[in-house]
Amino acid sequence: MLKIGYFFFLFLLIHHSTFAQNKFKQLKKIDGGYYGPLVSKTSFPECKHDAWLLAFEDNFDGEKLDLQHWKLPYQGVLQGFDFTSFGGKEWYANTGTTPALSADSNIQVKDGILHLVAQREKKPIVGTFVVDWSTTPPKAVTDTFHFSSAWIETNEHYGYGRYETRCKIPKGKGMWPAFWMFSGKEGFNLEIDIFEFWNESSCLGLYDEDRLSKNPHWNIHSNQLIPPHDLTCPTDQYKPCQKWPKIGYDEEFHVFSFEWDYYKMQWFIDGVLMRTTYHFLTKKGIPIDCNSKIKNKHTIQEAYFWPQTESMGVLLNLAVQHGKNREPNPEDIFPKSFEIDYFRYYKQVPKEGYKQYRLK
Repeated sequence: MLKIGYFFFLFLLIHHSTFAQNKFKQLKKIDGGYYGPLVSKTSFPECKHDAWLLAFEDNFDGEKLDLQHWKLPYQGVLQGFDFTSFGGKEWYANTGTTPALSADSNIQVKDGILHLVAQREKKPIVGTFVVDWSTTPPKAVTDTFHFSSAWIETNEHYGYGRYETRCKIPKGKGMWPAFWMFSGKEGFNLEIDIFEFWNESSCLGLYDEDRLSKNPHWNIHSNQLIPPHDLTCPTDQYKPCQKWPKIGYDEEFHVFSFEWDYYKMQWFIDGVLMRTTYHFLTKKGIPIDCNSKIKNKHTIQEAYFWPQTESMGVLLNLAVQHGKNREPNPEDIFPKSFEIDYFRYYKQVPKEGYKQYRLK
């Protein structure tokens, strides 16, 4: 009986693996992302023409970060501990790790501006952090960190809507500011990068001092479903190896916005549409929006990278790159600051019964 059970289990495992691989073979890479047959029972809701309502905003008018709306990470490092490959190594200001690092020097609110500050530490931080929570006790390691910085995230999770910040990024090699969204759902890690500035891949693998401050890119990550699990490839405002235009996002404030609904995601800078990614396409690659007439669901392809959630937290952080000639130069002057004027979240609501705030 035990042998029968074993072989039955083995049959199911092989059958599932074969099914997954066959399904993977049906995927097509379109516009940097993988599309294939519908992954779930899918509805196609009609268009909404409701007003935009300002549901939440923080103008950072106080003297400190408002911890009723924001929280600090649970440990001093981000997930991903192969620092050379991962690309960032800094100890984030936090509330309860070893060592706990006071936020006062890394998170500052002055004159209506939130400053997320990267510091070069005179005495390196020796930090202990968990790398595996599945063991008892959890497995932890200790490492040395020459930089401290700041990472904040909203206490609330938000859904479809418009996300917006007005900010100025720090200038200099190794700086990695990001405005992004994240949700952990049933073991899946779901991420949308509204923007990140970093020297991820430059011409011929060499650092380009112009790229960091002038070329944001946008990305979607998901470890759900079947291989390749991950992502739309990073989409840059300007392609690597072309001459960068003279837009210095470190020189003045700019407004970065992101709109997300059931059918599409759109990224804007200063009100200009930069990128659109669709949840569904026809087999000919034509986008499906809420106005599209759906005749046959079998002719529709779904984005396999699309986050299977309608609720995500918002994160703002300033990382310091590490390894592969990405880290700051020894002579670079610190501290460096990611300056944020405001964060706003809008949602669409019925026109009746609300005081409306319309975007212009």
